[in-house]
Amino acid sequence: MVSVQPGNIVTGKVVRLHDFGAFVQLDEETTGLVHISEVDRDFVENIHAYLTEGQQVTVKVLAIKDDGRVDLSIKRTDPTWEDEVQRRSSTRIDKEFNQRLRKFMHQSDMIQGEVRRRRRSRQ
Repeated sequence: MVSVQPGNIVTGKVVRLHDFGAFVQLDEETTGLVHISEVDRDFVENIHAYLTEGQQVTVKVLAIKDDGRVDLSIKRTDPTWEDEVQRRSSTRIDKEFNQRLRKFMHQSDMIQGEVRRRRRSRQ
């Protein structure tokens, strides 16, 4: 019997494919869902291009919900995935972008205020 606990990496068999993801049987009693967004790091438009029914896959158990549903991920089994996520979240915010955004928001507020004043003057 496979130990199905969040964080565990296990092997299972793809038993059903749907547009939204793949159902993977982990053992006789446990089947989980790999959502299409958890199949590959790249955008997956057609799950059939990545997986086939009967295929053996390695998955990471993400969560076991209160109703017993099991969330799985294929892409998170790659150890470098964690590094990529941390690298993306730790990048510094582009200060120049923030300045441009603030300027745009200020101009937008000014324009909207002018439009409101003109509407009031017409009434």
